[in-house]
Amino acid sequence: MNDLNRMSNEDLERMIGEAESCIQEIRAEMERRQQQTQHEAIDSLELYLEQADVGWSDVRKFFQQVLQELRR
Repeated sequence: MNDLNRMSNEDLERMIGEAESCIQEIRAEMERRQQQTQHEAIDSLELYLEQADVGWSDVRKFFQQVLQELRR
């Protein structure tokens, strides 16, 4: 911190600008990662729903077989 006392206002402004630029880059990376996570979750949901359709189809077939057995 003592070094800051020796720096000129221009140097301090430059440091602030660099820090703000780094913060913007970090925020952009965080946003990119959040979007990627959301896209992956949506892709997983689509796969899950496809599997669920097959699952419900199997359940329906099972109950049809049960009903056939009960009617005999």
